[in-house]
Amino acid sequence: MRLRLPRSLLGQFVALHVVMALIATIALSLGVAALLHSTADHYQRRLLRQQASIIASALPMITLPSDVLTDGMAVAIIDRRRTVLMTKGPARPRIIAAVPMDHGAHFFRRGVIEAYSVPISGGRRIVASQDSAAPEVITDDIVSAFLKRFALLVLPIAALVPLIGALLTRRLTRRMQAVSATAAAIGPRTLDTRLPRGTLPSEVEPLAAATNEALDRLEEGFRTQTAFAADIAHELRTPLAVIRLRADAVGDAAVKDALLASVDRAARVVAQLLALADLERPVEDAGEPLDLAALAEAVVTNRAPGILADGRTIALENLSADAAAIGYSGAILLALENLVDNAVRHTPPSTAIVVRVGPGARLSVVDDGDGVALEHLARLKHRFWRGDGTRSEGSGIGLSIVDRVARAHHGVLDVAPGPGGKGLCFEIAFGSIQPQ
Repeated sequence: MRLRLPRSLLGQFVALHVVMALIATIALSLGVAALLHSTADHYQRRLLRQQASIIASALPMITLPSDVLTDGMAVAIIDRRRTVLMTKGPARPRIIAAVPMDHGAHFFRRGVIEAYSVPISGGRRIVASQDSAAPEVITDDIVSAFLKRFALLVLPIAALVPLIGALLTRRLTRRMQAVSATAAAIGPRTLDTRLPRGTLPSEVEPLAAATNEALDRLEEGFRTQTAFAADIAHELRTPLAVIRLRADAVGDAAVKDALLASVDRAARVVAQLLALADLERPVEDAGEPLDLAALAEAVVTNRAPGILADGRTIALENLSADAAAIGYSGAILLALENLVDNAVRHTPPSTAIVVRVGPGARLSVVDDGDGVALEHLARLKHRFWRGDGTRSEGSGIGLSIVDRVARAHHGVLDVAPGPGGKGLCFEIAFGSIQPQ
């Protein structure tokens, strides 16, 4: 079964530290226990060897001295047939039966009894043994008591390891969250913002440096693109003005009207390009208070004569008592004019166009024309997209500019069928411009 770690850096750090603390606690406890038992066995074997040496140095004797034994110990002298010749302390037949009968000295154990056997003259052997479980033997008791206290000491220390690690990681993640917040705030209007240096760990610092370099390249490309569009639009204005002057001199009225219409269309495209370039540039100020109702009234007043002359109607509806917003009046006027012009270009005569203010900070342009298929609504905001051949008069960037104006005001452009499923409804819902 595969271990699944948390996705967050803090969770992974804590989980790994908990696992490592448990492993370290268990390994340390087992290691200390093995070391203590090994040390106890060493001293026990040295004691057995000393007792056997004392007995060997006292031979020959008829009985074993009474002062040679320590607590829990027994000493016996046996012959080649394991017959006990002399003994002192508890009788331990299992130990006698397990004595190796060769020519060497041996340590051996049966249960809790550790024994030492050493040969002496006459084929006899001295067997010294000690019962580790005897009440008088405190070595194992000391080892057991120490291990319990050692565990009580190690466990809190082991618990502190992940806690300290979590605190350190939390401090690190807070710095990373601050840098992430800075990165999230970078947009078209804040292209000069860069990730702070010197606040991230050295392992992550190259990522911040690479991100800043990428932002430098992006900002340069962004400015180059917008400057290019603005320069091209400005350069086109002069030849268009010359062409218009020469078109005015054409004697044929039909040819003159066609030329002027083409020049006007080209001039409108140039104006749209200039407006789009301006919208793509970072805005230095925080906008101004706007009266959306007044802006809508200005657009309707300006466009009404031409719309009425073409056989269409236009009306203004104010559905909001408070239609104030913060933004850029020039950009909003351009967006609303684009929506009205779009309704005029793509609807037949006798179409009714309504410019609606509200509810709230909203502007809408509604028509009862032929409309667009539902699957094409979302694509209307794409630059240069046209649903069919009848939509070839526009430049293809008008609705894209409206969408950009809405986003520049932290709002959204929504496209939906008109009332009763007839025509189209373009609605701009404004947010607010925040100071940069």
